[in-house]
Amino acid sequence: MGQTVVFTVALDDDNVAIERREPRPPRRTFRDSANAALRDRHWHLALAACFVIPAVAAAVTFAITRGAWVTTAALVAAALVTPASGAWAGNRGLTGDWGARVAAWAVTGLAGAALALASVPLVIVTALAEEWDESAAVPTLSVLAISGAGGAWFGLALGLRERAWNRAAAAVATVVIALAPLGVAAALLPRTSVTEAISSYGFTATYAGNRPAYLCSEETVQVTRQHSEDVAWIAFASPLAWVVDAPQFTAAQLAAAPDGTVAQAQAWTRSSRVGPDDFVGYCYKATSLGRPLAVQLARYETAGPIGATVAVAFVGLVGAIALYGASRRRSA
Repeated sequence: MGQTVVFTVALDDDNVAIERREPRPPRRTFRDSANAALRDRHWHLALAACFVIPAVAAAVTFAITRGAWVTTAALVAAALVTPASGAWAGNRGLTGDWGARVAAWAVTGLAGAALALASVPLVIVTALAEEWDESAAVPTLSVLAISGAGGAWFGLALGLRERAWNRAAAAVATVVIALAPLGVAAALLPRTSVTEAISSYGFTATYAGNRPAYLCSEETVQVTRQHSEDVAWIAFASPLAWVVDAPQFTAAQLAAAPDGTVAQAQAWTRSSRVGPDDFVGYCYKATSLGRPLAVQLARYETAGPIGATVAVAFVGLVGAIALYGASRRRSA
């Protein structure tokens, strides 16, 4: 049971050799593939890049801004480096039987996801430096891990095409894919300006004798917004937008986000997805954006995060392509 008997017959004599081959259990195949990845220097270099480059980006940003935008710079660098490093390290052909190919596919995805663990110390340090909500670290690292797995599988899928792409080309292609949607969005957003009339309401104090009376006055101003939901979705095809959109900030945190924080960057991404303001006038306390605070909070609440959804869809697609390429030729 479970043994394969192989008869080897020589063509030049009558000798027949019989040997028995024991099939390797699946866990051993997976373990061998994992050990090979641990010994591969390409994964070592990818891990070093995923730790060093975001750390350098955070340090340079801190030196320039004296503390502002440190977390955002670190996460943007990690969002670029993690999938690109995984694509570079995972860009290789697969050999062996069907079980070995599938095991290598699984190990490649896990190794790409593990690259995000290099961002753990950096996220903790930057979170403490900027008084960032620590609960946002878990969804952020989760999206980074998904992006890393997708990048590694993307490189694997390219490497399966008879080495038509080398490792450097796979990493460059991943970075281009990450930046191209942001470039298209940046090119189109200024062309989608919307001019709208916003009615500003406030209390005006008047006096009738010795008694004060408060009247609700109205002032209409023309406000031009430089972005709308028509083209903002393009940016969300980028891993950078996935990571910025991952933290679970509340509407109040987004409305009062300090300058240079991830919450402020996410507030911009949320406002770019929802369209022009549309509300009925009511007496309110004016904000710096010229919008009633209650309506601003409602807009942030209705614009839920979609970065994780896009990340999962991307990983599922490239993972399926890589798995198909890894298992389409079952060698004996």
